[in-house]
Amino acid sequence: MNILKPHPLKPGSTIGIISPASPQRDPLRLQRGIAYIESKGYKVVLGKYAQNNHAGYLAGTDEQRIEDIETMFADDTIDAIMCARGGYGTTRILPNVNYDIIRSNPKIFVGFSDTTALQSAILNEAGLITFSGAMPSVDFADEIDPFTEESFWAVLQHDIAHSTITVDVLTTYAKGKAEGRLICGNMCLLTTLCGSEYLPSFQDMIVMIEDIGEEPYRIDRYFSQLELSGYLQTINALLIGDFTPPTNPAVSVPQRPYEDIIQDYAGRINVPVFGTFPYGHINRKLTLPFGINISVDADKGTIVFNESQFA
Repeated sequence: MNILKPHPLKPGSTIGIISPASPQRDPLRLQRGIAYIESKGYKVVLGKYAQNNHAGYLAGTDEQRIEDIETMFADDTIDAIMCARGGYGTTRILPNVNYDIIRSNPKIFVGFSDTTALQSAILNEAGLITFSGAMPSVDFADEIDPFTEESFWAVLQHDIAHSTITVDVLTTYAKGKAEGRLICGNMCLLTTLCGSEYLPSFQDMIVMIEDIGEEPYRIDRYFSQLELSGYLQTINALLIGDFTPPTNPAVSVPQRPYEDIIQDYAGRINVPVFGTFPYGHINRKLTLPFGINISVDADKGTIVFNESQFA
């Protein structure tokens, strides 16, 4: 894989905001997120279709959302691109995105949740390191968590080569050390891409997963799908983010704790498995470079970034 890296975000840069998945639940939240970014000294350009609503759960037609992505990458006046929110919809557009445009115009791209699918495709098809983390209308609209804010701007502005992240509360499912490129994001979206050309090979990769609102049996199913498709057996390490339980469980049978499921599959792969990292559908979250080379130590609960995320 030929890895491409963006340039860091500089003071006064212009940031484009798009909605490649679902529409805004509350347009005012997006406006407040934009106001926050502008208060940091950045200029903001809103995508042509960023505030659209199509078919109820899509922010514009597939063609419109693709147009916003390609336009923002092709526009030399746009220094970085942020996704307003996740939701659903990026898997629909993957076959028709022009990845040559992205490859020819590497720049910061930030998204989370449903954009995991788009970021996977961008890494696989264009080789570009993107950023998995906070989004304007989700994390920057109202009360902003200081940890989230610090992680977000630090990873977009400053070289993080040789810096270390240490897990807050260490749970080690399988000990050991490993090195590899980081694939990080929503577990549901990663497993959805199994069998497609848009999921990078997990061979020698380090994978960090998180999810929200999923019954434990569904998390078990996702692990099983990764195992059956041969992905799980090829990774160098598995990192655990936050698994937020459903507020209204739909099943009546007793459910296993998420930790038991993780331990079960950790015992079936001979690699380090540990967490829990502040990464997921939570207020306090890391922003991470998707595709960067890292080293991990399950005994110490650490991630070390082996290279810069920037060109």
